Amino acid sequence: MTDVVQLQRRLRVALQNDDHAAAIDCLKEAAQLAHQAGDRAAEGRHLGNLALLYNRLGQPHDALRCFERALQLVRADGDRVTEDGLLGNMGNILRELRRFDEARDYLHAALQIAAEIGDVRGRGIWLSNLGLVHDDLGQPEQAIEYHSQSIVVARQLRDQRGLAARLRKLSDSFLSAGNPIEALKCLGEALTIYTDINDQQEMLDGLIAGAGIHSDLGRAAQTPPEARIYFQNALDYYRHALSLAHAQAKRTAEALVLARMGDVLLTTGDHTSALVHLQLAHQLCGELGMTEWQTAVAHSLQQLTQVK
Repeated sequence: MTDVVQLQRRLRVALQNDDHAAAIDCLKEAAQLAHQAGDRAAEGRHLGNLALLYNRLGQPHDALRCFERALQLVRADGDRVTEDGLLGNMGNILRELRRFDEARDYLHAALQIAAEIGDVRGRGIWLSNLGLVHDDLGQPEQAIEYHSQSIVVARQLRDQRGLAARLRKLSDSFLSAGNPIEALKCLGEALTIYTDINDQQEMLDGLIAGAGIHSDLGRAAQTPPEARIYFQNALDYYRHALSLAHAQAKRTAEALVLARMGDVLLTTGDHTSALVHLQLAHQLCGELGMTEWQTAVAHSLQQLTQVK
């Protein structure tokens, strides 16, 4: 017992100090002690935690090996709760490794166990990750189905942050499916939540995404009045994003927003405002070493000169 307590203390200190090598040693030693004591459940949990650490350190193959051994142990012990988590985490790693067929198999297995044991939160996570698998495979319609189900779970759990994140994923899937209007609806709800919980980084990212969708809709509009509405919405989103980027000192985002605003203003014929925004973007890109963006902005400025 003393060895276990000391190991837990050493592990806690190692993790607090980001001493990953020491943390790995602690988890390996804990798994070995559990093995010697014949405690398969504890050994499986330690190996599962070791796998998570390996994955965090960018060692997915080491993580999978630990997960596979942990899975054997918890199955032998009949620990369905831990098996649920192991299968789901393995599915996520396999998705990141682009082994999509295996990822789906593991996530479906995790989803089935989550349903059997009443793990509502886990079910929502695995549904969301299955949606991401289908996004990666270029199958947005299937992704929409899974993301929509995961959103139902987030609402049931009153998990506002999780709900907003899943709405963003669903928005991206709708966009890939060629349905920007539904994408905007999901994004709008996500932005409302991020405003309520004051997550300014997610607000900034969402506003930039929304502005881009409105801008694309403006360019594809069938009539000038319809185009004006979309372009105005895009500019409103960009202005809000610019304010947030400036307040957070996110200079790269500020440069990006200024450049995109300049392009929208150029498209709408507001050449004076376009010139101001593009010149500011060009200067800021130069200061930040954003050479590709600076070249693109220079091209927009050249277009503006030709128009004038």
